[in-house]
This record gives sequence, structure tokens and C-alpha cells, in this order.
Amino acid sequence: MISELKQQIDIADVVQSAGVELKQRGTRHVGCCPFHSEKTPSFYVFDDNRFKCFGCGESGDSIDFIQKLYGLSFMDALKHLGIEQGRITPEIRRDIEQRKRKAELVRRFKLWCGRYSAHLGTLINRTEKLMKGIPPEDLDLYAPLLHGFPVWHYHSEILIHGKDKEKYKLYKEARQWKKKISI
Repeated sequence: MISELKQQIDIADVVQSAGVELKQRGTRHVGCCPFHSEKTPSFYVFDDNRFKCFGCGESGDSIDFIQKLYGLSFMDALKHLGIEQGRITPEIRRDIEQRKRKAELVRRFKLWCGRYSAHLGTLINRTEKLMKGIPPEDLDLYAPLLHGFPVWHYHSEILIHGKDKEKYKLYKEARQWKKKISI
């Protein structure tokens, strides 16, 4: 029962709520360890809800983190996390469900970014090859195709170099285009 509860708690949220600034690197988060003084981050939070500091060796799950950080007993750490007597309180259950929904949205967004980026790369490469073989007098025939070329480059730049906010704006716009097309 407790192992199931541990898996439902997002350790990255627990660590950040304790004041540790984490940055995402691939599927894991990294930050400066709260258990010892350091300038170079060596504290990792993994997507299997475990943490490890490669500087001091501390490791464990969300309950271990709370116990070590605040010097609490196992039961007090459970209470701190909102788990009482091995049961999740209604507030924690809502929070867990909200985190799951958010994680699913983030997963879909990242999947879309990867797929759209690959699609744009294919469009750009094929159009560039096609443009090399088009005589200048026939360019007007390909105008509808070539009209999208600068837009594809712009979108590609956003997906490669843009901030998440810009990518999300592009994602929302693409969803609107898809709704208009399917109507």
C-alpha cells in the first residue's frame, strides 16, 4: 500500500516545494543538493520517483527525502506529505489527479513537438529538392506549395530554438488549424 502511494507522489514537486531549484535535463531533474553545500548541481531526481545526490550519496524516494530534510520519523513524513495512516486524503487525491492530468498534457505536447518537427524537416527537405529542379518560368505553378516554405522554416526555428511558451503557442495554433480543417 505504501509503495503504491510513493509512486503516486511526484518527487520533483516535493523537492521543489522544499525550496530546491530543479532544472529538467532529459527525463530527469537536476539541482544543488539540500543535504550538503555545493556550487555545481549533483542532486538528481529521476522519473521513477527517486532521487540521488552524486556528491554526498544521499538517495531514496519522496518519504526518505522528507525524513532526511526535516529530520522526521516515517509517520511524520507521511503526515507532511498528506498521507495519513497509509491513506491518501481527499486533498492529496485531487492534487495527484491534477498532476497526472498535467503530466499527460506535457507528454502529449512533447510528442506533438517531436512529430511536428520531423514533419517540418521532411517538408523543408523535399521542397528544397523540388525547388532545385524547377525552371524559373514554372515557379508560378508551384506557388501554393512554395508559399508555405517560410512558415515551415519559422515553425521549425521555434521548435528547435524557441522557449516552451512559444512552442505552446504554436501548439495551440496548430490545434485550432486542425479543428478548422476537420469542420
